[in-house]
Amino acid sequence: MEHISGELLSAAVAVVGGLGLSGLVRAWIRHRTRLQVERERSARAVARATGLARIARRHETVLIDEKDQDGHRVVEMRGPAGGSRKEAA
Repeated sequence: MEHISGELLSAAVAVVGGLGLSGLVRAWIRHRTRLQVERERSARAVARATGLARIARRHETVLIDEKDQDGHRVVEMRGPAGGSRKEAA
């Protein structure tokens, strides 16, 4: 009977150890995925800002309607000639 109990104990330890290891692997994968998503968002934000700056330089006034995970925004960008003469004086 002790032989069976020892085998069951070692099997239980192996199962619990395997579950713990798989939990650690899943947590590591989630962490790496989260980092990659943040890098992508950052790169997209830089590309978007660069593109918007180029658009604003070419036109007098640009109205941008943005919807993303952060919410909804309406942004008005005025180019170099966007201000009135009264504002400049």
